[in-house]
Amino acid sequence: QHYFIQSNLRMWHEARRQEKKIRGMMVDYRKRSERRRMYYHQIKADPTQFLRVQGIPCQIYIEEEAAEIEAAASDLMPWQGDKTNLIDRFDVRANLDVIVEPGNMTITTEPSETAVIDQKCQYERWRTLATNDLVGLSVCVFVCQAT
Repeated sequence: QHYFIQSNLRMWHEARRQEKKIRGMMVDYRKRSERRRMYYHQIKADPTQFLRVQGIPCQIYIEEEAAEIEAAASDLMPWQGDKTNLIDRFDVRANLDVIVEPGNMTITTEPSETAVIDQKCQYERWRTLATNDLVGLSVCVFVCQAT
């Protein structure tokens, strides 16, 4: 009976030790998650703060003849389809999306011929990609077979 009591005490002490260990791990995990939450809260910022805009200085022509030569060059293109507003082809505005005013939108019931052709080309392009993906054919193998 004495052995039975000692083995129960050992089991109890072992269980107590494991319980303390697990409790310590839980406290550590809770503290770590709180530190992580505080860190992410501190670094969370407005995405526009990370926006970096770079540019180069504009070349200003004092001479009127040089300005006319530059304006007559083929580097100028209409901006957003407006022939009266010409910009340099390297101007960043050429990369901006065109935002159409709601009052200026025209609704056409008949799609143009080019729109129909574009839609058919897109369908064929995506159909081929989906078919190749379904079959498990890689792009390289498909291109090699096509040529």
